[in-house]
Amino acid sequence: MPDKNDVPLMYRAQLEKRCQLHRIYGPKDLQEIAQEEELETEEQYSERWVKQWLESQSESKNSRNSLLDDDLAKETTQFQTKQYKISWRFVTNGGKDDRIIRPLIAASGLPYYPGSSMKGAFREACRREEEAGRLSLGTCDRYCGAKLKEGDSQPGILRFHGGYPVNKWQENLLDIVHPQQQWQVQTLDTTNKPKNESAFALISLYKPTIKFGISCQLKEINWDEIWNIWEKALGFGIGCRVSCGYGLADKITGDVLYQVKLHGKGASSKLIDKKFEFRPNIFRAALRGHALRIFGGLNPNQAEDIVDELFGGIRPGKEKIGLLGMAFYQENPDFVNDSDVYDVSGKLIWLLLGKLENFKHRPYLQNFVEKLTQFAMLLGGFGKSWRRADHRIFYPKYTEHIIGCHWNWVDDNNPIKSLDNQSLDDATTLIKEILKAAKEWMVKRGYEVIQSITTQPLNNNSTATSNIPKQPQLNKPIPRPNKKQNQATQVTEWREAWHQENVQVWGIIAKNAVDSKVIHWLHSSKQGGNQQPQKGSYHNPPNKPQNQSKPSAFQRPAKPINPVSTRPNIYRTSLTGRLQDKQKSPDPTQIGRLWHRMYPLKNDQYIELITIFPKGCAEAKSLIEWLAFQAEWKRVG
Repeated sequence: MPDKNDVPLMYRAQLEKRCQLHRIYGPKDLQEIAQEEELETEEQYSERWVKQWLESQSESKNSRNSLLDDDLAKETTQFQTKQYKISWRFVTNGGKDDRIIRPLIAASGLPYYPGSSMKGAFREACRREEEAGRLSLGTCDRYCGAKLKEGDSQPGILRFHGGYPVNKWQENLLDIVHPQQQWQVQTLDTTNKPKNESAFALISLYKPTIKFGISCQLKEINWDEIWNIWEKALGFGIGCRVSCGYGLADKITGDVLYQVKLHGKGASSKLIDKKFEFRPNIFRAALRGHALRIFGGLNPNQAEDIVDELFGGIRPGKEKIGLLGMAFYQENPDFVNDSDVYDVSGKLIWLLLGKLENFKHRPYLQNFVEKLTQFAMLLGGFGKSWRRADHRIFYPKYTEHIIGCHWNWVDDNNPIKSLDNQSLDDATTLIKEILKAAKEWMVKRGYEVIQSITTQPLNNNSTATSNIPKQPQLNKPIPRPNKKQNQATQVTEWREAWHQENVQVWGIIAKNAVDSKVIHWLHSSKQGGNQQPQKGSYHNPPNKPQNQSKPSAFQRPAKPINPVSTRPNIYRTSLTGRLQDKQKSPDPTQIGRLWHRMYPLKNDQYIELITIFPKGCAEAKSLIEWLAFQAEWKRVG
């Protein structure tokens, strides 16, 4: 009787202990699977599946294929092919196996892009060109066919033969998807990771060159126009996961909303097979997360709907294709993913992929995307460890792990042009601008803005002075609570909702890369003392008695006394978060409530910024109290 373990994974049911391609198992589970199936090595199902696929594909003989056989292509005079290189990854979901996205596979064992999908992408691009007036009306129906009034259909003059990879597509096929929206933004207790947010496997082609074919029986045909339309389709992306940067050609032909050149350094992503890769979808993940934070502070009830409209969503019953797509075109495309760190420069491009019904809303969308990108650059970075500044630059003596990332504007795109303390004011302005842009987009799209955007000047020591007895005020009515704001209290359910009562941003000028103050706090449990008293600070105020000859209403209030004599310890607390390290403590991994950024200015200066979400965190409140009495630190958001 044949052994069940001899059945190739491609033909096994997606069941526990048989084959679950999407799952990423831990070492203990892999050991049990290897013992059960008598395997020599411990590998994920997805790794074994790819190996078996490539082995069978190399053994099979490719049938005569009009796309891959040059002799066949010459047999028909009205048959043309063209090759296009995909800028990053590409996959067309075969839908054959449950819960995993993997390529369609032809009879020859080759992955392919079906002609029906090619026709659909071509038709959509052709329709857009017609609506924009760049093609005459009826062109789309002529090329692709149309439905007639009586229910019949009229065939088009073109036949789409799909596409096949023609380069070394067999490399770097293992891919990964890791949803973390709840854990990164919403969940209050980050020691327990939400369900359904584990990483899972994906199989896709890495930077393939694909040969596409189109044929027509007519002798007189405008092939330049046809291939131009197809290049437009490639600009919008083909296959699936397009909004994440998949399926885009290395030539920009889509509808560009905003583009900017960036340079970054940081930790590379690790794939299932332990290889490293710089993944351009880190930009989409960062901006989607920040959009959720900002809209979560303006309207927590509709925030996810707004974000899904922009970036797409897969919530059950609310699946949606988003308006935005992105691409990142590297200046050094030959960058080899064999290192645990990356150092890349390139152009980040945001595209309008979806259909914007009201064209008048386009400027508001452009403005929001631009300000959101600036917001992400100001307060953090992109990719792994984006909440921390790159320790290799700002704390070089630390060599235990790779922590942080660092991104710069290129070609004078930095929105903050000033230096010294004026740059802190510019940072405040930039934060206000993203809130204004988000509010304007919500209003245009018919969403309600529950949380009003504050226009009051930020007070450096607002937290510290809140505990000081207030002197009587003349002719000021007692404020009453606004009952209409009851709905807004739901914003506290999200850990990082960007609301004026839920977040504070503090800044200080760093003279150079090694002048960081905060980075030392993150690696030492030693509590620091107050900084030296300076003019205008609240250190050691003189204890002067009040003038009893004047009514108290006309006297200056007494200067507050600093209630915190030393800087609170934040090392490995719920404020800063931690990676599990059983040698130091039994505490589990936890995402903190503090972001640290060294934002680059000219002349090698930096704005050192810390973003704090203090709700429900005693260490955060203590640190804010201490910061309020430091003359050098200024609240900027």
